[in-house]
Amino acid sequence: MPLGYLVWDYRRDDILYTGLSLAHGNAQAVTLFPGLSMGIPVVISQRFTKSGIWGVCRKHGCTTFSLLGGMMSGIYNEPQRPDDADNPVRKVISAGTPRAIWEDFERRFGVQILEWYAAIEGGFAYRPFGKGPVGSFGKPLPGLVEMRVVDEEDNEVQPGVTGELISRMLTGSSVEYYKKPEASEEKTRGGWLRSGDMVHRDEEGWLFFDYRKGGALRRAGDFIKPDLVEKVIGEHPDVSEVCVYGIPAASGAPGESDLVAAVVPFEGKEIDTGSIFAAAMEGLERNSVPSYIQVVEEIPKSPSEKHLDRLLREAFSPNAVNVYKLEDYS
Repeated sequence: MPLGYLVWDYRRDDILYTGLSLAHGNAQAVTLFPGLSMGIPVVISQRFTKSGIWGVCRKHGCTTFSLLGGMMSGIYNEPQRPDDADNPVRKVISAGTPRAIWEDFERRFGVQILEWYAAIEGGFAYRPFGKGPVGSFGKPLPGLVEMRVVDEEDNEVQPGVTGELISRMLTGSSVEYYKKPEASEEKTRGGWLRSGDMVHRDEEGWLFFDYRKGGALRRAGDFIKPDLVEKVIGEHPDVSEVCVYGIPAASGAPGESDLVAAVVPFEGKEIDTGSIFAAAMEGLERNSVPSYIQVVEEIPKSPSEKHLDRLLREAFSPNAVNVYKLEDYS
């Protein structure tokens, strides 16, 4: 049975929309191929624009669209309007919804979110409408894939404990990277696909993404949730986009990070860094308040709209003219 029926729950009267590149697996699996196989209309933009998505959906009567995590945050950061929920969209199919804005996004725009997870090499899970806890990317599709959460020795961890997500397709699959036999073998060691995603599951088996392997943000012993920091800063009226990332801690503590919030102002506005720091101090625990604000013209993104924080990190200097320090406002 096609994913359009089985997972996405498309109907014959749906009109699908995507602003993602058709070279990306998300646009193919969620929009293009279901539209072709089911004979339902598809609307495609040359590129995604967070300020124009609702206008496109109203103009063409789109009832559903697909997002990746960074795209949803961008839409959410747009100024609120009284007609936000006056749109034909009934569901948003998302991979990587930030937990901090999930419920607010649904209420504000009058939509439901179907969350899912997949990798091009294999592995698939989803959270159907109205089932499972908010923040979970779901459970593996029965009969298609098996998933485990394991420690460094491949022992399955207990519920609530973070480990690496590994999976195997029950229908059989293989991974072979071009001219990289050792990498291919390591990726599928023991017959399981190594995702590099660190996750945990609850007592009922619902899976939750925590961070990429080796990419956790830890500060003074606490693990920081970037999506919550981005939500608080993104609600500031000057901020169009925000990306929170870590740099090596000035203290020199191994594995610790100082936080940087890269922000983009709305067109015609200037960033009031003092009020952003004040909003962060009010809305966040002290340990989650960024040490620096980096004002940039745009957040660099991949073709799939993923924030490329490594480019922001490369451009960062604590003494740069576009970088502001919390200590100067405390």
